[in-house]
Amino acid sequence: MAMWMRAALTGLALCGGPAGAQDWFTPETCRVERAEVRAQAYPPDLEARLAAEAAKVPNGVGRLWKITSAEGAVSHLWGTYHTPHPALLDLPAAFRAVLAEARVVALEFDPTPDSRDDAREAYAVDWMWQPDWAPPQDRSEIPPEVLDWIGRRMSDIGWDAGYLPQMSDAGLLSLLLTDPCGDYLAGVLPGQDYLIAQQAALAGIEVTGLQEPEDLGRQLNDPLRAAQARAAVILYAAYLGPEGALPDARATAFALYLQGRLAELDLWAADWLAAVLGPAEAARVLRVTEDYILVERNGFFVLAARPLLDSGGAVLAVGAAHLPGELGMVEMLRDAGYRVERVLLPGEVP
Repeated sequence: MAMWMRAALTGLALCGGPAGAQDWFTPETCRVERAEVRAQAYPPDLEARLAAEAAKVPNGVGRLWKITSAEGAVSHLWGTYHTPHPALLDLPAAFRAVLAEARVVALEFDPTPDSRDDAREAYAVDWMWQPDWAPPQDRSEIPPEVLDWIGRRMSDIGWDAGYLPQMSDAGLLSLLLTDPCGDYLAGVLPGQDYLIAQQAALAGIEVTGLQEPEDLGRQLNDPLRAAQARAAVILYAAYLGPEGALPDARATAFALYLQGRLAELDLWAADWLAAVLGPAEAARVLRVTEDYILVERNGFFVLAARPLLDSGGAVLAVGAAHLPGELGMVEMLRDAGYRVERVLLPGEVP
């Protein structure tokens, strides 16, 4: 889920170096005093149209789901928001109760190496770079304005934009997945996923993952997924523009999430993306990106989760965008033979 995503080598001059950093993501623009749907960002006519579209999406509402195996073992699925903001870290009491009783908590990625070799593997970053024999990356199809935002983001987090041609699309994506507003909070607040992991670890609950840390990068480096990797770079880079820093947009995104309006949140993000890339290109980028980032990975997640779910007492905590839709995790788990029921939380829409 994302609401924060014709130059090649010579075009890097557009980036302007550190002085050209993304000054629009300031502490002031990133501050959200109150999560609420704001008409400035989400006009009533657009809200009405997207709400009607979202109503057609299977399992499009709800963050917490109860999973029951054929043998009666009970587990839960929770849709997270990958941002360290206080509004998103105040976990509902019903979910805290589920977490307290968990046997195991599984994030998208396993944060707990089992051996020194696993730890070395987690830190390996060979997948971030083009092989020595490969030519520099040609990213001429990325709009110059969006390429500029990529360079500015790299500068913000201490990377030289001159590295861009030597980086794989998977490596570049790993930099773009971070929320620029998280730069001001990461030193004191964890993202919601890692808050959940911390709470579990402090309670002595096993913490694991549905993928290994290096899986995303290495899978996207597969030549068969080159289109998905490039589309994902364009998608997440497109959210780095000045409009993405508007406080009204962040307040609205937080409110839609807290109200459980997950499909609507995704549709609103897609509508905004169309304004940046144009409707046809936005639709293409979303479709190709989601082929891997959501659909294929949902299949990996369900396969990895089955032993945990069959034993019961598992909490799966994955990005909220993975839940809705015919190929979302809720529906995939049902297709795998589990009963999956929404748990309505206070503040969520029915």
